[in-house]
Amino acid sequence: MIKKRFLALLLVALVSYLFLGAANLSVTTYLDDLEVLHEKTFPINPGKQLRVKTPTGDVEVTYWDESKVHIKILGDDDAEERISFKFNNDENLVEIIAEKDGSLFSWFSGIDLKYEIKVPAKFNVDVSTSGGDIKLGGVNGTAKLHTSGGDIWAERVEGNLDVSTSGGDISLVCGGTEIVAHTSGGDIDLDYFGPNLGIDLSTSGGDIEVELPSDFDASMELSTSGGDVSCNLTMNNASKLSERKILADLNNGGKEFSAHTSGGDIDVVKK
Repeated sequence: MIKKRFLALLLVALVSYLFLGAANLSVTTYLDDLEVLHEKTFPINPGKQLRVKTPTGDVEVTYWDESKVHIKILGDDDAEERISFKFNNDENLVEIIAEKDGSLFSWFSGIDLKYEIKVPAKFNVDVSTSGGDIKLGGVNGTAKLHTSGGDIWAERVEGNLDVSTSGGDISLVCGGTEIVAHTSGGDIDLDYFGPNLGIDLSTSGGDIEVELPSDFDASMELSTSGGDVSCNLTMNNASKLSERKILADLNNGGKEFSAHTSGGDIDVVKK
């Protein structure tokens, strides 16, 4: 019996080693296969706008201490052959528009594409991709992020944030931000600091987890159709307290903070 158990454990260890090795090789191969398709820099003042519209690919936007927008587009051979790019710019806007060729084959073939973009710290961002993830970091302004097939991350963002995904998760670390976030098929995680400027979170098929400062003031509404809701911050003037719905003020009350899910739990906890 001991010998059989030892052999079973040895087999599991061997399979795990081979699997992880293959995964690492796959990631390395993926990175090696991507080549720089375009690299451009556009001088522009802070407070202006970046707009990206692409039928596929991941988009990463971060800040730097330059009055310029720097764009690097990486892709594989299929991306180079089947995606066309148009760049527009003036004193108020830098715009990237990508289009797939119209052949039926191109819509069903795998294309690896990634955008790496740097903008001034104070800038407005509008990104839409039909087939990838979106990451935004360190930008102060109005941001609209939409993907039909990926996840969304936003960290150290201030201003106004409107994010939506049809098939992924949303992860936000924000402070001093008005937030609207919706996903049709994933979870929402929010780590918030600073005063409440208004928060609206909704998902049709996942959980919502929110971390807030202990002194966060809000008029709160939490509701779920298929799970539980909980909150461990100080609640006042509660008009509804149940396993599936909470209507109450957090601390002194204030702007709206709402979270709704049709198929999961909602947990609101203090930092």
